[in-house]
Amino acid sequence: MSTVTTSDCLLYTRHGGEGVAEITFNRPNCLNALNLDMAAAFAEAATAAANDPKVRVLVLTGRGTSFMSGGDILAFHKLLSAPAAERRDHIARLIDFTHQAVTALRRMEKPVIAGIHGTAAGPGIGITLACDLVVASDRAIFQMAYGPLGTTPEAGATHALPRLVGSRRAAELALLDRRLTALEALELGIVNRICPAPMLAEETRCVARKLAGGAALASGRTKRLLYLSLEHNFQQQLAAERETFLSAIDSPEFAEGITAFVERRKPFFGKC
Repeated sequence: MSTVTTSDCLLYTRHGGEGVAEITFNRPNCLNALNLDMAAAFAEAATAAANDPKVRVLVLTGRGTSFMSGGDILAFHKLLSAPAAERRDHIARLIDFTHQAVTALRRMEKPVIAGIHGTAAGPGIGITLACDLVVASDRAIFQMAYGPLGTTPEAGATHALPRLVGSRRAAELALLDRRLTALEALELGIVNRICPAPMLAEETRCVARKLAGGAALASGRTKRLLYLSLEHNFQQQLAAERETFLSAIDSPEFAEGITAFVERRKPFFGKC
């Protein structure tokens, strides 16, 4: 295991033998509220994971009692007394780094898993929605939390949420700022599974190890196909599936999977 700390407020860890990397939001004293330094470190770490061929799966977690409670409200309050140009520049950079990070999560051809405990609010919602799989503690809380601050969502939340839960439910969550329990988030499809809080870390690692031990290239291409379907019509998607399947048949993963099936054994994709 190697830890690359890109900032005091974020840890990036590579579990080399497993093919798993982990980004940990590390401002526990303020419930991992997102500030400019954390956003910049997040963008750097997400890009590093996307470009590292040894990383097969990426996991996102938060240190302390929450995943991410929202933006850093105290920092925003200090900005109110700053000149308008300075305030705008600071917030623009914060948003740009956050958007760079969530774009990397969505575009990387490898699974991204969020392990959610405590609160996921504000940008924490957008980051959660940008992940491919979400494991949550049974005590987790999800909330948009933008309206009461007199501002609007970012981090991709208004793109992902209507597609996931439908426009009516998305409007309810965004406009009425409805707070969701873990069970409610599961029922809406925001979360894939919930588990008792003490078991969250192990449950998340279990999912990550299972994915890392699978066919990484096929998993990444499957992820890409799923997101392409949001943009394609039916015929375009069929063409993308055909092209992707044909590109897989020359891969070592395909050879190992077919051979393992014929030999009635589990495939070993780690050597591929």
